[in-house]
Order: sequence, then C-alpha cells, then structure tokens
Amino acid sequence: MQTCTATNVTGNPYKGRLCGGAFIDNCTPGLVYSCRGGARGTTGNCTLGTTCSVACLTGAGDTPVTANIGTATPVANDACFNGPAPLTFSTNSTTGGSYVTMTGTLTQPHSPYAIVNFKGTTADVPPLCSPPLFLFPNTNSVSWIEPTNVVAASKTVPLWALISFNDSTGAGRNLVSVTNPLTLNPGGTLPKPALASFSVSDANGTPISTIPGGSNAFAHGTLPASTPAPVGGTRVTVTSNPANAFVTDGSFNIDAGCFSNTTAGTLTATSSLTSNLAATVSATSGAGAALSQNVVVTPPALAVQSVTLTPSTVTGGASLTGTVNLNRVVLSSDASSTVSVRISEGNISGAKLATFSGCTGSPACTGTVAVPRGSRSASFTISTSAVGSQDFVTVAAGASWSNTSASAQLTINPSGNASASLSSLVISPSSGFCGFSATGTVTLTGPAPAGGAAVALSSSSTANAQVPASVTVAAGQTQASFTATTGPRCSASSVVITATYGGASQQNALFFN
Repeated sequence: MQTCTATNVTGNPYKGRLCGGAFIDNCTPGLVYSCRGGARGTTGNCTLGTTCSVACLTGAGDTPVTANIGTATPVANDACFNGPAPLTFSTNSTTGGSYVTMTGTLTQPHSPYAIVNFKGTTADVPPLCSPPLFLFPNTNSVSWIEPTNVVAASKTVPLWALISFNDSTGAGRNLVSVTNPLTLNPGGTLPKPALASFSVSDANGTPISTIPGGSNAFAHGTLPASTPAPVGGTRVTVTSNPANAFVTDGSFNIDAGCFSNTTAGTLTATSSLTSNLAATVSATSGAGAALSQNVVVTPPALAVQSVTLTPSTVTGGASLTGTVNLNRVVLSSDASSTVSVRISEGNISGAKLATFSGCTGSPACTGTVAVPRGSRSASFTISTSAVGSQDFVTVAAGASWSNTSASAQLTINPSGNASASLSSLVISPSSGFCGFSATGTVTLTGPAPAGGAAVALSSSSTANAQVPASVTVAAGQTQASFTATTGPRCSASSVVITATYGGASQQNALFFN
C-alpha cells in the first residue's frame, strides 16, 4: 500500500482526506490520501485513498499550509475533481527537440485570478520562462509553448499542474492535476530560431539613435511567437561596424522557453572620439538574417579625469609641475574648458604651504587653469614653502561642466630630510576582540631632523579602527609610538593601518577574532 508524508510548515502532520501535491507533502500529485495526525515530525502518515482520473481539489475548509503554523493537527477534506483536465498537451509523445503546446484549464469560478504553476519539470522539459501564469475571472485556460531536449533514448517526463485560486466564497482552493506523461523520442535536433526583432535602447528601454561616448546602451532581442528559445537557450551575438565604436560585447542570452532576453547585453560606447561616428549594430542568433540598428556615437561630455604632480614629493621651498588631465581633447564645440584648482592647507599644520599663479585665498587657495582647444591637459607651476616637519597638501580639480573631479596628494619635506624615510611600522598586539587597543611603532631609516618628523597615519576603515592623523618622531630620534583603538562593534575581519613619511609608506594590519 502506498504511503507518504504530509505536514504543515512546522512539521505537524495533516489529518483527513488530502489532495496529493497541494500541501507540503511527498504524495503523488492528483491523488487523494487518507492521513492521520500525530506528533510533529511524524512520517508516513498518509496512505492512498482514491486514485483520481483527472485531478484532486482541496476542500474549502482545509487548514492552509501557511496559516495557523502553531496548529497541532492541520485538517484536509479533499476529493477527486472530475471537470476538465487542469493540464493537457498538444501531443503526449514527440521527438526530442520539438516544441509542445501545454494548456492549463480551470472552469471553476476564480477571483481575482488563479495562479497556474507548472510542475514536474526537468532539464529535458524546463520550467516556465516567467512563472507563474495567471487566469483572470473571464479566462478559463492559458497556453504556453514548451521546448524539449534532444534525447539519446526514449524518456518519459511526468508533468503536472498546481492551480491555486479563491472560489466564489473567497475560500482558498488548490486544483492538482494527475501526472501527465510526456514521452521524448530520439532522433531530433535542437532548433535554432531566428531573431524576430532587435533593438538598442537606453537604461529606460527606449530605443536610441545616438549615444555619448563612454556611456552604456543595452541590446534586446525577441524570437518569433511560435518558437521560444530551445533547451539550453539561444545565444545572440552582437557586433558593431566599425568594431571600435563600442568597447564591450553586447551579446546576450535568451533563456530556454523565453521569447526575449531578461538580461540585456551591454554596449559601452568608445570614449576616444573627437567627432561623431556612425555605427551599425547587428545581432544574429545564428539562423536567418542578422538584424541591425544604426547608432551614432558622439564624443563624450568633457570631464576632468585626473591630476598629476611631478614630482609628488618635494623639499619645502621647491617648485613642481601640476597637470590637469581631461578625458578627451577640447573641441571648438565645448562651451568651456576652464578648470577650478584648489590647493588645501597643510594636513598637519593647517598652514598655507603651496600655491600657484592666480591661486587666491588662505590657508587654502583656489585658482583656474584653462585647457587649450585641441589639448586634453594643461600644466601649471606650484611653489611650496619651507616646513619644519613633513606635511601634506591636496591638489584638487573640478569644473561645473564636469560630472567628475580628481585630486592628488603632495608631500612636502623639511630641508635636510632627504636621508631619513620610513623603514617600518609594527603594531602590537596585532589581533583581538572588538574594542581592544594596540600600540603602533614607526621607525625611520635615520634620526629625525630638527623640528621632528611627522609621520602621517591612516586607517582603511575608521568605523572599525581609529589612529591619529600623524605621530611625530622627535628630532634626533628614530622611533615614535601611537595608539590604535578599535570600535565596540566590528564589521570587518581586518583593518589596514598605513604610515607615510619621506616618500615611503609602510602597512600593517589589525585582525579581529
């Protein structure tokens, strides 16, 4: 005698007549079982009661599977269903690789809609592309086209449907079809459907005809309504002519059983243009003619890309070259190419330590640098002041017409300090539970100069570990210590502490147990 287990979400066994496949159970779908209650975790609590020919239907008074989870003994009062079959096929036997039309049917009143779930699927008969399917009150059936796999020998896949709905009284019901075997026979091949449509769109799905360089467009494709993607899906290859119009491959997949791609192919337009470039974007599934769309790639919007300092470490009183770099050359059509450059006060001293011609304000100063037409960079001379100990300033560049900004750090050393640099950073203890403190020790390659050596400190995560902005090695000394403090709660497994002086950096890590 066939037995099976049926329980609710907390493992309490059902009692009464139960529709297999409608609840949390491993009973055969579509058949009615006689079940007994018992202690939570009871197995084999149901035995086959009635073999239904079409389907089984849950009773209006059944304990819902997701409700009353504390119920010690959920109750079912189900029976065979003798109306139209909930799941039918256009054929019950086909050559593997063929398409089969499936139909879910519910003639019982259902409001506001019924949900059709396709069950028993395998790699040979894949799940629905976009489950579930819906049956609205004025609709009794819904059909879909199902791909099948190529097989080396005959194979039968037992499929069934679970249709959930509220009846005319508002009670929740489940209609479960008996398993419907679909036999796949050898000898077929996987179809390769041709594309029915192709488009290149923006992020909102609106087709585009132009795209600024450096930005993204998205490739979409659809297959004919009668031929969804076969088992394994359909790969759509996207190319552009000329090939350098886009720097990424916009190819995409259409999943098995689907008529269009759910994840768009991304096409990133080249950012190196100085004039418009007309391109043809084409897509093919490997069958039929390729489909194309014309897209004009325009030069990217002018933007600040980087700031470089040559050299990036100087002795106070020396000069250096600062360079503002843009993402492309300045065109005659650009409204402006004037960049605002700001040099901060000394990170440690707070004093004005660097400036350039036309840079006004104190201790930080701001000035402008114009990038000439036809160029993508402009340089300017930065002069520095003498310092008693190592300090740092930030040179930042931005513009109202640029959606990006950039910066670089300048290290200014005291005179006579060229021979001393940072040689090591030691932290002890190096691990512990959140909330512990550690001592860090910095060591120079030689004695600190007059006025001392200010070693800059930083933490990779100030939320997890904090260190002072700097620690000073006294004049004539080679070492100095500081305290690293960790927070009461840790959101990282480790934090990196960095020390910088004399053009050299050292790192060490704090680990959390």
